[in-house]
This record gives sequence, structure tokens and C-alpha cells, in this order.
Amino acid sequence: MTLTAMTKCLMGGAALLAAACASVYAEEEARISTMTPFEDGDIIVAATVMDNPDDDHAGTGRLLQYDADLNEKGVLWVEGTTHKIGGMIFSPDKILYGFAQLTPQMLEVDSATGQQLPLRNYDDHRSFSSITFGKDGSVYLGEHLMGKETSNPMVTTKFNLLPGTDKIGDGHIFRYNADGDLIKVYETKAGGGLGPMLAVTTTILTDDDTRMIYTSETGQKIMQYDLVNDTQLPDLANFAEDERVGMVINVSPLSEGRMMFSTGASVVVIDDTTGEFIREYPFETYGWAALAPGVDGEHIIVGNFMDGDIVKLRLSDGEIVKRNNIGQRESLSGIAQFPG
Repeated sequence: MTLTAMTKCLMGGAALLAAACASVYAEEEARISTMTPFEDGDIIVAATVMDNPDDDHAGTGRLLQYDADLNEKGVLWVEGTTHKIGGMIFSPDKILYGFAQLTPQMLEVDSATGQQLPLRNYDDHRSFSSITFGKDGSVYLGEHLMGKETSNPMVTTKFNLLPGTDKIGDGHIFRYNADGDLIKVYETKAGGGLGPMLAVTTTILTDDDTRMIYTSETGQKIMQYDLVNDTQLPDLANFAEDERVGMVINVSPLSEGRMMFSTGASVVVIDDTTGEFIREYPFETYGWAALAPGVDGEHIIVGNFMDGDIVKLRLSDGEIVKRNNIGQRESLSGIAQFPG
């Protein structure tokens, strides 16, 4: 079955997937990866197939490959993950990273081949959600979960306790050296989101690697931490009293001292030092969560978690210049564009 046919098959949502489409994903031999070596501007999208009726965050790992104009190119069936993939980003050496936070597992894809690299994790038990790369080779990992509650009425998934503890996570940032050795734990405070289990879900390393900007998905503030002095800074922005922003979902850097974040209904651009509002790009539908800066500096790529739409939006005027759909609802959780 072609990627386009798979997309059409999945458009009916979970019920259709369980019936008409089940055979496509039930047999491993039916999952043929067609992802090719990445070319300049290729857009890679986390599009987990939600084929587990007992867990609303579990499914078969899948990455979709598009060209810079969102034309389909290929698919990678991911090995070793059991839950949704997100946190997509390219490293300085052009390896694509992603996270199945609730497996938990880190994912790496070689841009030169389009093939998955052997699965590994800096900690086999912590649910990391984001990664940033320091100029000295350091790797900063944000912990997805915190607290002691292994369940939440908003989701059907269950959270694993860290071995030998009564908690699912600490919600901190972990710094590793280039060899993968843990060298520092920053005891960040997190917002919890609608949860209260969500911790450091997306991050931006800035100010010459001295400050980490981060958010707790579905919360109402953007937090920051002084990495040099190892101390929590005042919130960069707090929207609890701001009717323009219902929630903050993901944060992502832009150029020239700007950053952006998704709200579900829009993408908002703010100053990354003052938190000052610069511009908002509203959508007509709800569910816009995953986002990535375009490598050309003129566009951003935004994905809708609820309906699977993915768009290329021009920053100058907010015009949607390209559009596609991953063919799976409640799945699109990560986007990255290959810088070449």
C-alpha cells in the first residue's frame, strides 16, 4: 500500500483504523520504510499510528518525509518505541532526534541515509521530552514528567515510576557531556500544564548557552533558568491573566532575538529576552501544537494535533502557502526541517 493510500485509509480516525486499516499495521512485513537521504528543506513529521485502543498515547512509531513544499516523499517505520513520538530536532551534526516520551526512548535518524540508528537513551527510565545542544558538545535533556501520580483522568495512558522510587519523574534538566556522561542536574521548576505531571517539555538554549527557556505543555507560562548560576529566573512570560493566550504548548526559536510558541489556536511570536508580544498568527481551527522554524527564515511549519493538518506559513503576512495532512488524528506531535 502506498503512503497516499495509507493516508486515505487513516482519515476516518480511530474507528476506521481499527476495522478497515488494521491489517496494514498488524503485520510487520507490511511496514516498508521508504524514507530517503534527506535533502535541503525536507520536512520530517512525527506521525505515530494510533492503533492501541487501550492507551491513547500508544501506537506504532512512524515518521513521514516531505519535501520543502510538503509533497510526500517517504515513510520510516520506527523500531523500539511504543508511544507517540515528539520533540523533533536536528543536531549540529545533522542527526534527527526525537522522543517517545512514554516508552521512554530516544530516537535518532541518520540524515545521510534516512535510516534509524540503534536505539539508545542517556537514562533508560526517565521520560525525556526535548534536547538542546551546547557549543561545547554538551547535551541538555528536558524531563517530560514529574510528581507521583501514575495516572490522570484526562488520559488513559499510565506513567511508570522511576525504579526504586515513588515518583514518575523530577521535572529537571539533565546535562551530559559529548560522551554521554551525566555532569549536571538543574533543578528546574515546572508548570505542570493541565496535568499536573508535565514538566520540561520543550526547550530553547540561548544567550551563548547561559540561559534555558522552556515550557510545560498546556501550561500558561514560559519559564527560564540561569545555567551559569544554577538558579531559577523569573518567568519570561505568564499568560494567566492574558485572554490572548489560553495555553502554551510548544516553544521554538526564531532569529534576531525572537521566539515563537503554539497555543492550539495560533502561533505567537515574542521577544526572547523581554517576553514582549510581537505578533500572533491565528488559525481558523483548533489543535495547532507542533511547530518548527523554516530553514529559509521566511516561513514556519505548523502541525495540527487534532486533525493531522500540516502547513507552511509565511511569516511576513501569515499566508499559508502549502498544506498537507498526515492522515491520522491526535498524532502529529513533532516537526523538523532539514537545514542541509
